[in-house]
Amino acid sequence: MIGNPGCPRRTLCLTLGVSVKIESLVRSLGAESTLAAESSEQLVSDVLAYAKERARDNDAYRYGKPPIPIRIGAAIRTSPAQVLHELGVATTFLTASPLAQVARHWAHVRYCATLDVRDGHLALSQHAGNVVHHHKVAQSEQLGIGLALVVAKEVLRRQHPRWDFHAVDAEVALKAGFLDGVGEVATMPRTTKRPDYILLGHHRSGRRSGMKIVVLECKGTHQSPGFAHGQLARAAVQVDALRVGGRSQPSLMVASYLSRTRITSYVLDPPGDDELWSGADDELDELLGGAPGDQAWRPQPAPPDEARTWEVPADADLRAEASDVSPAEDLPPGRPDVFDIPAERRGWFTQILTRAAAATALLFAGDNGTARAYATPRQRDEQPDLGQQALFEIDLPWASSTARTLRLPNGLRAEGTRYRAPLPDGEILEVFRGVESSLYRQLADGQLGAYFRAAPQTFRQWARTPLNGGVLSVGRDGTVLAVRRAERH
Repeated sequence: MIGNPGCPRRTLCLTLGVSVKIESLVRSLGAESTLAAESSEQLVSDVLAYAKERARDNDAYRYGKPPIPIRIGAAIRTSPAQVLHELGVATTFLTASPLAQVARHWAHVRYCATLDVRDGHLALSQHAGNVVHHHKVAQSEQLGIGLALVVAKEVLRRQHPRWDFHAVDAEVALKAGFLDGVGEVATMPRTTKRPDYILLGHHRSGRRSGMKIVVLECKGTHQSPGFAHGQLARAAVQVDALRVGGRSQPSLMVASYLSRTRITSYVLDPPGDDELWSGADDELDELLGGAPGDQAWRPQPAPPDEARTWEVPADADLRAEASDVSPAEDLPPGRPDVFDIPAERRGWFTQILTRAAAATALLFAGDNGTARAYATPRQRDEQPDLGQQALFEIDLPWASSTARTLRLPNGLRAEGTRYRAPLPDGEILEVFRGVESSLYRQLADGQLGAYFRAAPQTFRQWARTPLNGGVLSVGRDGTVLAVRRAERH
């Protein structure tokens, strides 16, 4: 983001050369809107028809889970700020890059002018379309994550009213258990058959807690709505890559069609087995107090008998759409890899997922030092000590913390990090990311069970807190995003 001295007062000049008024921008971020949603038997038929057609040339499409429609209604209430909040938390990652903190803020700053509310509907702004093709691809992928998380969490709240779900990056979680098949998506084609996120659900009744997971695949496109059929056909293969004790897990697939009229999310729900772990609160506290180590499992190809024996459709209406898929987006041919957590290691996987959720929240708040302790050596990309002296030492940025206290209206306090972008004529666009103070202290003290139990109440207490001159979003995980215009001091 670059300021232009020639821009009018109270104007933000983007690198795209488009100016928007700051007051209007911030106000639109907090505007309540509806996100159009669709899930139907017709959508299932369209997705299966696409998969059958693609199976002519690529047998990987025969290994998808059979999707079913869900009851979701015609729309979901949300706001642009909530979408950016979900995107920012979900794309927070542990990295040795010295610019990691800037990159985490970039998820909010880069897309703060791309979403708008038109006639009450969430839509792309006029500025979002003024980018070249490869930027649109990145834009749709990133916004697709935020939109999918908004949709998925709302669906799960309706299906499981007393559960709260936290997003964990699937690659981060699987990296702790598997030696092969995980790594950089761009350089390892096999990972295109793996899901994006694992939604970790927590429920408490009396003095007992339950944990469950839902596998989530997120898609987004600027192309025609029909392009989403192919995305969902590929997602049906990806969500079945994670299994526990040989059993497929509950999953959701969301493909969002982005347009300046309205954004529509297409949602399907491949079923699976339920419940990861359950027990008394003190048993959960004891389990989460332990530090899981890295495992050395390897993914295995899906059994050949799992392939569908479809009859090839007589028509070829979908071939043109299928040819629009780039090799990087398509499924590599062959049986997909399956990442199967042994049934007896459910407790280990519960530890991995809860600690990954805790690390994500702390990293979102800028506390790299504390977050590091929640990750395994392989998740931190630490190389084993081979007794060789390094040519030079790197001062790893996760050894420090930039967390600071921010006092917000109604007595809300959050620990986090603030990014201030200078604007013309002495103004500032301020973005704050953090965690509510009491929850932050629990995470910093290693009280994971207490954090998961307290986070829902914190959300209910602070969800409607206003922010003068800005927009405030509080997540059910206790994370806080604040965006406002400020005067330069």
